[in-house]
Amino acid sequence: MNRLVAEAPTPGPVRPWSFPSWQRHRVDGGTVLAAHLPGQQLAAVALVVDAGATTEPTGQEGVALLTARLLGEGTQVRDAFEFGVAVERLGASWHADVDWDSLRVGFDAPVTALPDAVDLLAEAVRRPAFSPTDVERVRDDRLDELRAELLQPAARASATFNAHTFAAPSRYGRPDGGDPESVAAVTDDDVRAFHAARFAPGAATLVVAGDLSRVDAADLGRRMFSGWTAGVAPVASPVVTPVDGGRRIVVVDRPGSVQSVLVIGHPGPPRAIDDYVPTTTMAIALGGMFSARLNMKLREERGFTYGASAGFGMRRHGGIFAARASVHAEPTAQAVADTVAEIERLQRDGIDADELDQVRRYRAGVFPIQFASPYAVAGALGDLTVHGLPDDYFDRVRHQIAEVPLDAVNEAARRRLHPDRLLTVVVGDASVVADGLREIGAGAVEVVSD
Repeated sequence: MNRLVAEAPTPGPVRPWSFPSWQRHRVDGGTVLAAHLPGQQLAAVALVVDAGATTEPTGQEGVALLTARLLGEGTQVRDAFEFGVAVERLGASWHADVDWDSLRVGFDAPVTALPDAVDLLAEAVRRPAFSPTDVERVRDDRLDELRAELLQPAARASATFNAHTFAAPSRYGRPDGGDPESVAAVTDDDVRAFHAARFAPGAATLVVAGDLSRVDAADLGRRMFSGWTAGVAPVASPVVTPVDGGRRIVVVDRPGSVQSVLVIGHPGPPRAIDDYVPTTTMAIALGGMFSARLNMKLREERGFTYGASAGFGMRRHGGIFAARASVHAEPTAQAVADTVAEIERLQRDGIDADELDQVRRYRAGVFPIQFASPYAVAGALGDLTVHGLPDDYFDRVRHQIAEVPLDAVNEAARRRLHPDRLLTVVVGDASVVADGLREIGAGAVEVVSD
């Protein structure tokens, strides 16, 4: 017989946890970070390169992602087919991605295949082919991908939010993977030049995670870095210029849309802030877990949406704060008003002790789950490098999460939230939503075509 539970279960105490042990090796001009994970026979290995989106030349936004993808499309030794066959023979899978602050390429591979996988990775990174035919094909695939993405309301809302949050020529005003205009302009010469400028042992770190009991991590470093003498070109810090326009609403008109996609926020701080834990704790209380304020208001109380969220996107040179939801078209204005009111209330009044206890328990409990796989551990080691975090960072931050004081969280809310600067982006039917948005006092309304 099924029985209804009248009250939520009481959470138990936070269990002890520590980040997997790891070592740093400096080998032949390069650095290796190696985490031993007993029993994990499928390892992750990646090269983390200081070649993120913010290092791209102006007008070539997207060249970093194209470069990353082309590294797996053939080398000076093997063409794309032969490279793919070599990957399959290792029982490996290839990964390539770019974010604002780094480019990462590598494999998931059996531990026994790690030496050969690193050899293949070194070949891809140090001797890429970048044939004009491959560049054209990968670029065209990326353009198709971008056009499909921008047909999705959520992607359109994010792109519009970025473009209206940061003033030109801020790099953060354009997507980290480029847009159709910039990607279409990238040539094979641009890819070669970007690779030559950004790929060098002094700008790259090899990270590996898995059962390394029979693996010589220093030998992996020698395979990756030995004989690699390239130097990296200096790159200026990106321009990060926020738009200072007060409260504003931008409606991207999609006639006939039965839903509205909302992004509401403002520029945010960079990753290297002293109050990182209080700031992110406050954000989780607002929109980072099921019982967060926005989800309770917009989903449980109002019934406007299946879910609402909020948080900070922190990067090396800056970032954003954004609340997000998809709501029914008719109550769009009310949903925006409710979201703005919750942000105002949090900034003004903070959270209470019960809320903080829920967030601390939730966050301390799920924190270890983020590192459940070798791929995740390797990614975390890459983050240490990218953001210059201390070696004991993950152990330290979990302790801080469990112990963060209420006054620090509420001070972060007062300091990091700026209700008077909120930009609201709505992707929906302007004929249905615009008049209501003009009435709620959340800023002047501008309607743009999709």
